[in-house]
Amino acid sequence: MSAGIVDLAAVKPGRTVGNDHFEPIGLTDEWIRRRSGIATRSWLPPDTPLAKVAAEVCAPIVARTDDPSAIGALVMVSTSVRQRVPGIAQKVAQLAGLGPSVLAFDMNAACCGFVYGLVTGLALCDAGRTRSVLVCSVEAMSRLLDQSDRQTACIFADGAAAVLLEDRAEFAGSCQVAGCDGSQEALMRETDAGGIHLDGAQVYDRAVRRMSESAQYLVENGPAPTVLVGHQANGRILEQVRGFTADLGVPFVNRIENSGNTSSASIPLAFAEELEAGALPAHGRLGAVAYGAGEAWGGVSVDYRVPATAAP
Repeated sequence: MSAGIVDLAAVKPGRTVGNDHFEPIGLTDEWIRRRSGIATRSWLPPDTPLAKVAAEVCAPIVARTDDPSAIGALVMVSTSVRQRVPGIAQKVAQLAGLGPSVLAFDMNAACCGFVYGLVTGLALCDAGRTRSVLVCSVEAMSRLLDQSDRQTACIFADGAAAVLLEDRAEFAGSCQVAGCDGSQEALMRETDAGGIHLDGAQVYDRAVRRMSESAQYLVENGPAPTVLVGHQANGRILEQVRGFTADLGVPFVNRIENSGNTSSASIPLAFAEELEAGALPAHGRLGAVAYGAGEAWGGVSVDYRVPATAAP
């Protein structure tokens, strides 16, 4: 047997922030849409605990599981968790209704976090260490922003999503590619003064190249994905990747308009929206590709079969 996605849940909590919010720093709706493809994004209240948001997105999946004790691991993925010790994974497990025997840990691979989380969760299943793994991404990127920074203030957003991985006889094996280059750590980073430094031109070029290369690898090595979902970094980056991957014959998803860049949560959020809109069948093969700070990049193709009740 091989592991695949058998359930998912997603939420964009908090208030909806339109582009008019950024007029005081000299950004117009037309400029933001043209440069980023973003019209609205969700921002959490500053006092909402991320563990609570993550648990709320995991709980419906746990409730739909016939035997929650079979979920042997929870991989919590986040860029924006400020609490280092303890991490939030154990609290999320408790609030979501998972038993005390679950292996729960936090992971930070920036915008590539969900891909890294899938690689880890699939490996645990395929190695026979557990029958199923819950991978959850939760982000409050609005809390890392310098609200006066014209380059980043309008891009980042908040959200949470989770998928359940499980071994099933009908699933084909997953395909994975991943890498990193620590010498490029200065391209994207949280600054000591607060806010996010972004070397826009280099990040743009490297994100397009890394995600395009990862997508090509997934298509050429193993069963072809039904759909490619890239990290929703920026509308222009997404359209560039779509152009480079057009010859692969697999549709590429751009759902950034009303989500913004939710870092590690962007891929499962976009995937869930495609399913909810009826743009994807309830079973198929997901190709997820991402590029993030660190720098980290990668891709995973994995079979999915989700219930109709999983739509957000």
